[in-house]
Amino acid sequence: MKPERWKQIRAVFEEAELLTLAERAQYLDRACAGDSELRIEVESLLHAQSQAGSEFMGRPVADLVSATDNETLISSRIGRTLGPYQIVAEIGHGGMGEVYRAVRIDGQFEQQVAIKLVRVGLGSPFIVQRFLHERQILATLNHPNIARLLDGGTTEDGVPYLVMELIEGDRIDVYCQTHRLSVTERLQLFLQVCAAVEYAHQRLVVHRDLKPGNILVTKDGTPELLDFGIAKILDTSGDSETTMARPMTPEYASPEQIRGDPITTATDVYSLGVVLYHLLTGRSPYLVSARIPSRLSHAIIETEPQRPSSAVTTSMRAKEDEAAPPVHTETVLSEREPTPALLRRRLSGDLDSILLMALRKEPELRYGSVQQFAADITRHLNGLTVTASRGSWSYTAGKFVARHRTAVFAASLVMVALVAGIAATEHQARIARMERAKAQKRFDDVRQFSNSLIFDIHDTLEDIPGTTAARNLLLNRAVQYLDRVAKDADGDPDLQRELALGYQRLATVQGDATVSNLGQVSASEASSQKATALFEAVARANPTNTTDQLNVAMIHRRKAISDVYYPDGRPEIERALAITDPLMKTDGKNPKVLIERAIELQVLATSFDLSGEREQSADLFRQSLELVQAVAQLDPGYSNIQERIAKTYVLLGFQLAHTQALDESQKQIEAGIAGYAALIQNGGRPDTARDLAQSRLRLGFVQAMRGDLDGASRNYYLARDAMVPLAKADPHNIMFRVDLLSADFELARLLVLRGRFRDAETALSNNITAFEDMNSEEDVGPGMGVLHAWLGEAQLESGEFDQAAKSFKKSADELEGDVQYDDGRCGIVTDYVKIGDALFKERHFSEAESAYQAALSKSDMSFAKQHSDLPALLPISAAHFGLGDLHFVAASLERNPVKQEHLHGEACDEYFAGQEISNTAIAPPLALSSSNFPAFHLKATATAQACSPSSLR
Repeated sequence: MKPERWKQIRAVFEEAELLTLAERAQYLDRACAGDSELRIEVESLLHAQSQAGSEFMGRPVADLVSATDNETLISSRIGRTLGPYQIVAEIGHGGMGEVYRAVRIDGQFEQQVAIKLVRVGLGSPFIVQRFLHERQILATLNHPNIARLLDGGTTEDGVPYLVMELIEGDRIDVYCQTHRLSVTERLQLFLQVCAAVEYAHQRLVVHRDLKPGNILVTKDGTPELLDFGIAKILDTSGDSETTMARPMTPEYASPEQIRGDPITTATDVYSLGVVLYHLLTGRSPYLVSARIPSRLSHAIIETEPQRPSSAVTTSMRAKEDEAAPPVHTETVLSEREPTPALLRRRLSGDLDSILLMALRKEPELRYGSVQQFAADITRHLNGLTVTASRGSWSYTAGKFVARHRTAVFAASLVMVALVAGIAATEHQARIARMERAKAQKRFDDVRQFSNSLIFDIHDTLEDIPGTTAARNLLLNRAVQYLDRVAKDADGDPDLQRELALGYQRLATVQGDATVSNLGQVSASEASSQKATALFEAVARANPTNTTDQLNVAMIHRRKAISDVYYPDGRPEIERALAITDPLMKTDGKNPKVLIERAIELQVLATSFDLSGEREQSADLFRQSLELVQAVAQLDPGYSNIQERIAKTYVLLGFQLAHTQALDESQKQIEAGIAGYAALIQNGGRPDTARDLAQSRLRLGFVQAMRGDLDGASRNYYLARDAMVPLAKADPHNIMFRVDLLSADFELARLLVLRGRFRDAETALSNNITAFEDMNSEEDVGPGMGVLHAWLGEAQLESGEFDQAAKSFKKSADELEGDVQYDDGRCGIVTDYVKIGDALFKERHFSEAESAYQAALSKSDMSFAKQHSDLPALLPISAAHFGLGDLHFVAASLERNPVKQEHLHGEACDEYFAGQEISNTAIAPPLALSSSNFPAFHLKATATAQACSPSSLR
């Protein structure tokens, strides 16, 4: 019988055996329609099963030994001596072996080991050969994450045994659940498992049975890989070792194992993917029960696994085997991912792509090795771009063809006819010069039409609310065309330039945070990379062309904007500036050069601000303003020049708030708002209305810093009222949604400043939930660190000290999990000072002192003083005052005069340190810190009051 026929018979049989006798007849009528031989074979199997009994069909051969006999045989092994070891207890048993705990009794040294023998009831030459094969494999492996083979031999009655390192630990899934490991911690643990498997692969060993039950984690967190009982040695000569017929654990088996196809290292890559899927989602990649083999096999071979980020919201329980505890989404939640929404957000993007690539049905489309799999995980943990994709065009197309063979076949006939027609046309074009000219004219016409789509029509749509999705579709179609024709015009700089500009426009619509976009950050990055390669090729071909050089500078500047919070941001903007430096000397009156240079200076200014160099940042914004004003004088009608001037006023004003020049700050922002308002009166674009609303939020922030809470409230509501129609008109525009939630946050924060702490707590909690539900690829809006800090401030002021400490800790964890920029560092220091304040209020003095010390250890006092970084100096001063309060309280409680005097001196030292910073570097008390985090109301007379001679009476 051919294998294909047997698979067909088996599939029908496995479905039929689950049905009642009454249901079987109808099922067989449908399944075997027109195939009498198939029905005869299936009914024969069903009859044989009925005669043999369900117990016979449902249990392994070894288990058919009676329970009494089995217990007797196992008991007979307890106490036996094998070499220098004595068996003391059974640990467990698998398909062909039993494992016992044993101790060394020869007096050389104390040692506990695991001894594995052929399972009771199995003693055929075939099983013995498999056992010896496992021993041979283990003898070749010496890795810290693989259980070591220590010895081996044969019992007196000819049964082979292995002496192995005794691993005391939990299954990897149980360990992760028990210790509530975060996603990052699970990935780091899994990387050690990958290292062990890759080591085995390098020695041509494929495990073939990777599952949580074969990976134990010791108390110190070290994973150990076990059970190479069905492992396979890859023999490059073509002769493979004898193995059991398709040995596997179905839930973790690869499609090729289910089909009986050749086994390669890609088999272990798939099984590792399933293990990681379980660890990250708490369930199987497939929504079928492992208790129905035919359905599980069909799912593994035919069904695409669910995206992990979607799987965590699916309510389902899964079991790997009877020894495993039930697992579900809740077992994956941890302190860092406490809700399904946060866990979904953590898994979406890179981890979805990585797992789906490891779980591809075709071995050749998975990762080429476990090392590549692990490398992508490492890149994800380090914040780098991963190599996995959710599925290339060819991969997706292949899946579509497999699902729709008939329709594709019919379409293929049409395509063949079409291709034949094109070929005939091309043949005629080669023959006749006239036809070639006509073909070229058609090409030019379509190319001109594509350019019109990308530039003229796109730019018109950009000014119409609600067209973000349409612009994305339009650009996609146009760029697809240019992408195809570019292959036929290699070396044509004009065509490459057009294609690059198309990709650049597409990247902007997909995910440029400065304008209306769809929030597709990864897609935007991919489009930007294509544009970069093309622009650079054109620039190399035209080194003296200003426009082509500016295009390359613009690409680096855009990358710098997207990476401004990360280490890659500063080098990218420096590359852009290096390109425009010579252009400013050779073509310094060109408005395009001046505008590009002005925007680059704004990006560099932002980078300086984020690193804490506030004054330098403000100077760069002033230079940028001078450049855009110069363009307005050279060419008053230059595209959007008045908007650029208004925007630069606002950027400069907002930066001045970081230097405490609040009067000038408010003046500059108001000038920008006036400019935007004038433009809107003359009919501005949606982005102009959005920029005006954003400017009002910034003006409100400065007013809140000054204590003008009524003025701040008016501007916040004006901003929000302008944002609502924008978001309604363009629901696909993620930026408008973020704007609305950001306005809600500002209003909630204002409640804290007004002393309405309970109302603020409710509003901030709702705001955090709304941002989490957006499931954005990146942190958007104020950021979770800022949101939790202000929630903590509301709780602290309302006397909920324990909850406040937890909120501030969440804020610090969010900020520490990201690349550290200066406001982020200010936030972390602020969080720990506030944690100390909350603990101090609860009289947990020791923990409070640790929090204040942590705040100081995470600050950089010398840098902050050198750069007059006032937002950074404020929480440092507060940390010293907090320690002073602690020592002063300790002194008041101390009865020993000597110790009391010592503590009082320490308190005064801390007060003096805090007061010195306050007197020399910090302006009058503010209602709100320019770092975006809660401010501190420092005690100006704390030193005089606490350190006077009368203070100890």
